[in-house]
Amino acid sequence: MRIDFDAPHEEADPWGYATHWYEKRRRALIAAMLPCDALGRVLEIGCSTGLITQLLAARAEQVLAVDISAKAIELARENLRGVANVQLQHADITQQWPAPAFDQVLLCDVAYYLEAAQLRQLARNIRAHAPAHGVVLLAHWRHGFAQVVTPTEAAHQLFGAELGWHALARYEDEDLWIDVWSRAAASVARQEGLA
Repeated sequence: MRIDFDAPHEEADPWGYATHWYEKRRRALIAAMLPCDALGRVLEIGCSTGLITQLLAARAEQVLAVDISAKAIELARENLRGVANVQLQHADITQQWPAPAFDQVLLCDVAYYLEAAQLRQLARNIRAHAPAHGVVLLAHWRHGFAQVVTPTEAAHQLFGAELGWHALARYEDEDLWIDVWSRAAASVARQEGLA
């Protein structure tokens, strides 16, 4: 099944990203769960309209925001006008992996569109290129819909098992599942010498 990722982005606010409290809260949770204040180099896979990208850019040295939809990249370009530390790229991350190493990698509402083999390869690519302090965050809608290839829980479990890093944090409610893995085992408090 080929999914048309451009179609939802024909609207200025696809899925109500800018208007629904669920989406605003989701972005705040994602930003809060990243264990570092200074994010360094960030890869955001599935940036859509760039609203999470804005939060990342405020804490990052550089953000590469990628989406498979050219229309999404157009909307993100409008939302991120004047933000100098963001590079937007129209690409299929399962076909072309960017060259630089990234301190943080985020996949938000992407993994359930992928087959198991693609998820495993994505985890291997991240593991192969990440620095010793690398962090990965997955955040996904938990309700089923027609285009789901791998359900959220299965996608997170499969990806985490292949990645093989330390489970740093998890958030779950009826609607949303967020996992954070780190190559290093230290908690936020331990990183700051508080524990």
